[in-house]
This record gives sequence, structure tokens and C-alpha cells, in this order.
Amino acid sequence: MKKLITVALATVMLATTATAGGIYHIPVVPKPVPSVGTSGAAGATAVGGFLAFVAVLAGYDLIRRTTCIGDPWGLGGPGFSEPYNEASNVLKPAHLRGKCGVPKAAVVRVRG
Repeated sequence: MKKLITVALATVMLATTATAGGIYHIPVVPKPVPSVGTSGAAGATAVGGFLAFVAVLAGYDLIRRTTCIGDPWGLGGPGFSEPYNEASNVLKPAHLRGKCGVPKAAVVRVRG
């Protein structure tokens, strides 16, 4: 009977420690997976491209308003595709300021 109680207690101890995590199993280390996602460089490239696009548009707008090229890309705007409002804070295009056109040539005459 003593042997039966000892075996029963050992079985109960083994069962309770096994369920509580008392038995140590060697963990399986997964193989490293190569990175297939995006990186921070991809985000930086996208932001750089967007900023370059905005810079090109701003430069084009300044050039078409300060020189006499007009609006070759057809983007329109005040003074190009719609009337210019004097109360707006937009730079008045050069062709509306009278800065475009053929300058008057100096008359060269013979003296004497």
C-alpha cells in the first residue's frame, strides 16, 4: 500500500508540475526570414519626390508670373485663365503689368 501511495503522489506531482510549466522544453528557434517589407529609405524617397514636385510647381509659377513666357503648361490661375483680382495676394503676371512686348528701339540719327 505504501508503494501505491508513493506512486500516486509522484504521478500527481508530475501532472501538476507539467501543467504549471515545470517541465522545461528546449525552445524551437525559427529561421531568420529575409526582410521583404519597406524600409525607412523608401519613405524618405517618397517624401523627397513630393518635395521636388512641389518645388518644380512653385518655380514654374514664379517664372510664369515674373517673365513673359505666359502659361505654357496650361495650369491657369489668376491673370491667365481667369480675371486677376487686385485685392488678392497673388503676384500679378508680367503681361498684365505691362512688362511684356517689344521695347521701343532707340532712334539713331546722323548728326549734322
